[in-house]
Amino acid sequence: MSRHPQDPNARGRSAEATSAEGAGSRATSGEATSIRAGEGRDPVITGWRHGDRVVRWTHGDRTVRKDFAGPTQAALAWAGRVLVVEALDDAPYTPTDNAVVYEADGTELVRLAPPRDLVAEPSWVFGFFTAHLDARGRPVLVVATLVGDFWGHPDLASGTVVDVQEWR
Repeated sequence: MSRHPQDPNARGRSAEATSAEGAGSRATSGEATSIRAGEGRDPVITGWRHGDRVVRWTHGDRTVRKDFAGPTQAALAWAGRVLVVEALDDAPYTPTDNAVVYEADGTELVRLAPPRDLVAEPSWVFGFFTAHLDARGRPVLVVATLVGDFWGHPDLASGTVVDVQEWR
């Protein structure tokens, strides 16, 4: 069990259910629910569960598969893209760029880096803990730090999160 109170497993709820509720969709027995942005060709995440090392999604008539070295924390689809939060490594002085955004066809668009100026010491920023869709269908990323968690929306142009606020 994670030390973070926002961990979906700590609350006994799946990341899929959390994402689905935030977007007004219905989750089904452990399968990821995805959001379609109206074009009908958006990616649809299939069969993903919190902790899986593989994330699959459909795009049109093909399936895209991404393999990860560690368990994934979150996977969600929005506006023709897929966001995956990789395993969080809270060891000091380790890379914290553990979220990646893919185009629907599987091409890596950007690897996201959490803001390093959230706390007094940059090494206290562990990385992204999870992600979900807000009520407007925008992704929200949660950044874990030694002294508390923060959240914000991804900025794909800069490769970080913006509108950062303290997570309570």
